[in-house]
Amino acid sequence: MKVIFFCILSLPLLTLSLRSLLSLKNHGLYRFVVWECILWLSIQNYRYLIVEKFDLQQLISSALMAASLMFVLSAVFIMRKKGIVSKQRRDHTLFDFEKTTVLIESGIFKHVRHPMYSSLLFLAWGILLRNIEVTSLIVALIATCSCIFAALVEEKENIEYFGERYRHYTLKTKMFIPYVI
Repeated sequence: MKVIFFCILSLPLLTLSLRSLLSLKNHGLYRFVVWECILWLSIQNYRYLIVEKFDLQQLISSALMAASLMFVLSAVFIMRKKGIVSKQRRDHTLFDFEKTTVLIESGIFKHVRHPMYSSLLFLAWGILLRNIEVTSLIVALIATCSCIFAALVEEKENIEYFGERYRHYTLKTKMFIPYVI
């Protein structure tokens, strides 16, 4: 039954990602892998998402999931407020909100270059911590590696588009976690 749910719920993710799935040079492929890993972890651990006991592991899990929500909402808010989306960016593999022509360096982007990938990382590990199993740990590690690959590929794309200004931005900010990584 879990496999059926996974396949059904993968269809919208597949549809969203079709434009970028066939290119290893595009961050969309790696993002799709992360989404699939998180979907798998969610289906695998759905019984444990609502917890009745609170131990340290569950508190860390809840904190990671709350941080995930905070990071993605902050990123979306500041992108909508400061990002200037333009059709000039003709890359068909990008979602419309990614076609910003302005390098955003305020809000959460002042501290983290990839808050949406951070959000996905926090979510994957938060779900994993609800009930750790070997296969789930492997899937969370795959999600982590895919997030890192997505961010590295996206950095190349951003350097190509924004040039030296983005390189300078990378020196002032962390990739995923403020003041840490």
